[in-house]
Amino acid sequence: MLLDHKQNRELLAQYLAAHYQVLPEEHQLLEPFDLCVVDPPALERLHEQVRARKASEQPVFLPVLLVASHHAVSVATHHLWEIVDESIAAPIHKTELQARVEILLHARQLSRENASLLGQLETELARAGEVQTQLLPRELPALEDFDLAARCLPARQVGGDFYDWEVPRPGILSLTLGDSMGKGMPAALLTATIRAALRTAACKNPPAMALELVRSALQEDFLRSSSFVTLFHSQLELSTRRLSFVDAGHGHAFVRRANGTVEKLLPRGPALGIPIRKPYQEGILTFQGGDTLVVYSDGLVETASNFVLDHETLAEKLGPPRSADAMLDRLLSLAEVGAEQIDDIALLVLHCRAAVVPAREQLRRKAGPEQTTFEVVEQLAPAR
Repeated sequence: MLLDHKQNRELLAQYLAAHYQVLPEEHQLLEPFDLCVVDPPALERLHEQVRARKASEQPVFLPVLLVASHHAVSVATHHLWEIVDESIAAPIHKTELQARVEILLHARQLSRENASLLGQLETELARAGEVQTQLLPRELPALEDFDLAARCLPARQVGGDFYDWEVPRPGILSLTLGDSMGKGMPAALLTATIRAALRTAACKNPPAMALELVRSALQEDFLRSSSFVTLFHSQLELSTRRLSFVDAGHGHAFVRRANGTVEKLLPRGPALGIPIRKPYQEGILTFQGGDTLVVYSDGLVETASNFVLDHETLAEKLGPPRSADAMLDRLLSLAEVGAEQIDDIALLVLHCRAAVVPAREQLRRKAGPEQTTFEVVEQLAPAR
């Protein structure tokens, strides 16, 4: 209770002490309290201390009740009103004072509960973010002729962009990058569902058939949630360096050839969740030595505000073909990643290191270690 008017302080303290613990001394401003009752002279003198105390309680609400005459209330300066949450004009009626005090204390209690719930939510979101990060593939597959790198940067604790890879069977590498509608927890839940369904479908099916199976399995879920996912899903045959892919409404993928030319990857189909029954079609890409595949989410190009990031610009910014990690870092440096990031970002770079595989070597790789050289030669020999 910060009232310079001694008589008013004594009267109010005597009345409020019947229901509350009252701290009438100024030096107790630093002690724990739930409501500050103040008059204009004391507020003018101590407004910096009161402001600092309110700020130290954030995000919990610490109310300040101004007790003053009608005239004092009307002439109070703006910087004082920034601190005051409620006022009561003299002469003071006990029932009105009791009501104002109860309302402010109730607001503080609700604020405490909200802050506690917010803390729990932030803890759960942080844990969800950890789980989502752990679901992303960590160990790179053993690739003789390729260099692979990927990164996912959510705008919040969790996000809707993801990448994935796995080896469903020997000699085959499955690569996926997706962008779920929206951000935050709803997008993250959708991402987890898509990833699990696609991993199951891609185990024994080529890209187009895998997406058809996922679309059929999840179409009702998409309709109920009014959501969709864009996907670039592919399978790389390591022995021939042949990539079969399906672009489901994604569009953010290109290959930079060793000579610097840029090729878009076609055809494209509808996003998963769009109620269009157009069948998915596969595209084919054969890697030559020095070629680089780049797949990214729209968060990469939407984050940059100083220039337009299209396929040609991104291909140029890749720089000389060193490692996939180095090229990925160059692309991320173009985006304004940080506290002001407005959208999730996912990025995948696959670089072909070696030259073209001769036909004889392709057959040798397909044959596997258990097949003899004689058997391979017989496969290459013309029919008699």
